Amino acid sequence: MLPEQLQRIIGYFIEEATEHIQIIEQGLQDLQNTVPATQRIHQLIRASHSIKGGAAMLGFSSIQRIAHRLEDYLKLLRECPIAIDSRLLSLLTQVFDILAALVYKVSKGFGLNSEDANQMLSLAEPVFDELDAYLRALIPTRLTVRASTDEHIHVFCGYCTSLGEFSSAIASRVGLLGGTITRHEQEDLGIRLCVDIYLPPYSRIENIRQAVELSGAIIGTVQTQRDFSLLATADYPVYQSAIERPPICTGCRYYYGRSDGGYQLNCTIHPRGPEEQERCRDREQE
Repeated sequence: MLPEQLQRIIGYFIEEATEHIQIIEQGLQDLQNTVPATQRIHQLIRASHSIKGGAAMLGFSSIQRIAHRLEDYLKLLRECPIAIDSRLLSLLTQVFDILAALVYKVSKGFGLNSEDANQMLSLAEPVFDELDAYLRALIPTRLTVRASTDEHIHVFCGYCTSLGEFSSAIASRVGLLGGTITRHEQEDLGIRLCVDIYLPPYSRIENIRQAVELSGAIIGTVQTQRDFSLLATADYPVYQSAIERPPICTGCRYYYGRSDGGYQLNCTIHPRGPEEQERCRDREQE
């Protein structure tokens, strides 16, 4: 590439990057109101992404790295319910200031020497470390607890605010219920935690939920299903084929014909169809 062409491309990068820097700066100045506003936080993320892409094309790896990290932090703010406090804002502003300083150096010399780039990166790395550690403490960890017994599978979904405390507490409380943790998996930065628990037969859902919540979790949703693979016994028969519709049910608007709890549900009154000669209250209500 000819020097004139390269300088022209760098000039385009400087022009666009300067506009993006201004957008990010304005967003950070009012970050508490920027994060809840979907379009505004998207705008900051796109600005960081554009700087990252332009820097990568021109070989400005220091700018690319810092813009990439800033983009990731902004995505976390968009996706996780984090309270914006003065420390978090200060750390993000430090990252932004280093990025802006690098873009300014490029604008002054139409390039960036390795000494300046390495110096700025050395300033950025401890800020990244502190910011990562602080975000681990702030980000509510999305939580899924799958509690299985011989009869049911209960799935609790919610979040916990202290991953370390929850991890130690849930093991203790599951043990008190006579259960064991069979899987304990988490993602980077503690954003998501999945726990699989096996419990003794007939463990009550109220007791399981209490154990999860007392461990430090906030439960949002609970789903329960029968474990049909374990229920094919005399006490819990599993019907694989549909029960033939009783003649008395023909034309009844309350007849469902769907599976519910291991039975082929026929209506609201008689899950397995009315006995012969039995009067049907559903039919009487038509």
